[in-house]
Amino acid sequence: MPKIAIYKFLTFFIFAYDALNEPPHLHIVKEKGNRQRSAKIWLETFKVAEKGTLNEKELNQAISLIKKNQIILIDSFNKVKNGQKITTIKLK
Repeated sequence: MPKIAIYKFLTFFIFAYDALNEPPHLHIVKEKGNRQRSAKIWLETFKVAEKGTLNEKELNQAISLIKKNQIILIDSFNKVKNGQKITTIKLK
């Protein structure tokens, strides 16, 4: 479960097996709390596949960050897909 990026309280990650079989996307969770389901957002269309336990404000923040950083996030996704190492990105 490589951690792709972080922003304040949001963590963006990939399930490695998803990268092999699905288009580019990220899972997003809040850093606090154990009992949470990840949101899932497609990197090419910015569509929400799964809302998880994020509220609307958090989901909109995640989408905005993905839009601003789309190229580097897709690049990281592809590196994970190809078995390459990545460095976690600190989003602004």
